[in-house]
Amino acid sequence: MDTTTLDFNTLTLLVTLLVAIMGSTLTIVTLMFRQFNQLDTKIGNLDTRVAGLENTVTALDTKGDALDGKFDALDGKFDALDGKFDALDAKFDRMGRDISDARERLARIEGHLMAPE
Repeated sequence: MDTTTLDFNTLTLLVTLLVAIMGSTLTIVTLMFRQFNQLDTKIGNLDTRVAGLENTVTALDTKGDALDGKFDALDGKFDALDGKFDALDAKFDRMGRDISDARERLARIEGHLMAPE
């Protein structure tokens, strides 16, 4: 194509083609910006959700700490109860020995009463 063959129709065709290319390029750039804005919005929403999740986890952690304290207190009560059971077991052992001694004494008394003399 030389410049002598460029007539009005050819120039119109070239300008139309150039406008179409520029329009397509602007449309693509606009769509890219719109996609970036949507992505920004989604990331912002995700940040908000993560912050909410973090608050929930913090609250659960606090409840877990309180529950841990309650379990520690309960463990202390079980230790005290175990000590009381040990003391009660010792008393039962002493009582068993006392009953055994009383039986032996009763057997000796019966032996003396029943002895033929």
